[in-house]
Amino acid sequence: MNLFYSVREAFSGFTKARISMVITIFTVSFFLFILSIVAILSLNMNRLVTMLNANHDVQLFLANTLTSVEIDQLRSDILAMDDVVQVDYISKEKAAEEFKKEFGDDIFAVLEENPLPASFIIKMNEKSDMKTNLSDFAGELERRPEVDEVVLHQGALQILVKFAHVSRVVLYLLFTLVFLGSLFMISNTIRLIIFARQQIIATMKLVGATDAFIRRPFLIEGLLQGFIGGVITMLMIYVLVKLFLLQWPGLLLVPRELYWIVLFAGVSFGFSASLFAIRRFL
Repeated sequence: MNLFYSVREAFSGFTKARISMVITIFTVSFFLFILSIVAILSLNMNRLVTMLNANHDVQLFLANTLTSVEIDQLRSDILAMDDVVQVDYISKEKAAEEFKKEFGDDIFAVLEENPLPASFIIKMNEKSDMKTNLSDFAGELERRPEVDEVVLHQGALQILVKFAHVSRVVLYLLFTLVFLGSLFMISNTIRLIIFARQQIIATMKLVGATDAFIRRPFLIEGLLQGFIGGVITMLMIYVLVKLFLLQWPGLLLVPRELYWIVLFAGVSFGFSASLFAIRRFL
């Protein structure tokens, strides 16, 4: 019965500060939405770094004069090197096909012969120390007469790693700002409702109502504000992600757990803010 009364009073409190309540819910939802977007970007940045790190580390372009026997021998020599786990051969013809897929033009329609060199894609052991010092490994390969050029694919990866680190820092800072913003907005709304009910609260205390009984509706109101803000944010993220994936399928990864985390964050922010307001103003 007491819980039913508290829930009923919590819903009736929405009418006591209706405008403030609506503004608070949508502000909290906006805060959570921005936080979610940064979290999604950070998650996918880390995912991209992992994918690139797991992909080939070195691309080795072969001299055009090599025979198939020499190519096979070079591949065997590279595979025998420490920490090399995979060597994939990309023929001149396959390189031309990749060029056509990438740029939409047939390279043979412009030139009389295929100028693209054959190459090896070399993948290193993920746990190897060599991955952090690929320049020495590349220098060793470049000294071989069969090799025309060695290209390291670590520049873009290092930039992405830096962006991933920055995105995590921004995420932590933004989480703090969102928490403080939600705390201010929800606690301010609870404060207005408390002031609107001062006479009722005073009467309840005179007839012997406990502090817990008086405070319970305000805690539920804070939870409801956070919950509604979380639900709105979940819907906004869901629609935005669906629209994004319709345009660029498979480019973005959003785990289902994120939606529940957003909802939990909204409820947690609402509870914390209402508890803060109650302890300060009641």
